[in-house]
Amino acid sequence: MPNWCSTGYAFYTKAEDKSELSRFYKNLMEILQTPSEVENGFEPGWLGKVAIKHGLDYESVPCRGWIEHIDEYEPEHGVVTLRTDTAWGPLTELWEAVLTQYDGICFVYIAEEPGLGVFVNTDTEGLYFNEWYLLEIFGDAEVPEGWYADEESPVALDIREYFEYDGELLEYCEKFTGKKFSTVGELRAYFASIFDGSDTIVNIHEFTTA
Repeated sequence: MPNWCSTGYAFYTKAEDKSELSRFYKNLMEILQTPSEVENGFEPGWLGKVAIKHGLDYESVPCRGWIEHIDEYEPEHGVVTLRTDTAWGPLTELWEAVLTQYDGICFVYIAEEPGLGVFVNTDTEGLYFNEWYLLEIFGDAEVPEGWYADEESPVALDIREYFEYDGELLEYCEKFTGKKFSTVGELRAYFASIFDGSDTIVNIHEFTTA
């Protein structure tokens, strides 16, 4: 059983004519609505159907996974967004092969697979994905003294939040810990000192571009 990588994609074009993007979206929707002639365990959105629809060999192009959902396409926005779950990593080779059959369509993606430490965001321009840090805190340890969500309520050890830049992450943590942090490394060291030896998990994941 593989680790499953969750990936969000944004397919877009900078051309004024959006017909190729509309054709791409129409083909994807037809794929989702058409049963596969090849037995697989990923219906209805098996990625092998995407390969077959575009004349590709599903046994040669990585297709182990499925389309989780496709957002409704609005032509005036010029972007098709969808999410996949795939084995071990984002499997971008399939989409690179498919897009050779469409003019002017590019894509960026954001992928997470914690087991292998995959945290990738290729949207360096911040067009569609602005998440660059992920904070996770969960466990059964007692809430440290002085941690407050507001003036009256203790913060719960059940946090999963995304941040656009490191300063936003540090500011968020400063609010509930009552501590001031200069760097992400300093923040990591603080959490380690608080929860060392407990069953509470603290992760600060930083997304990279590759």
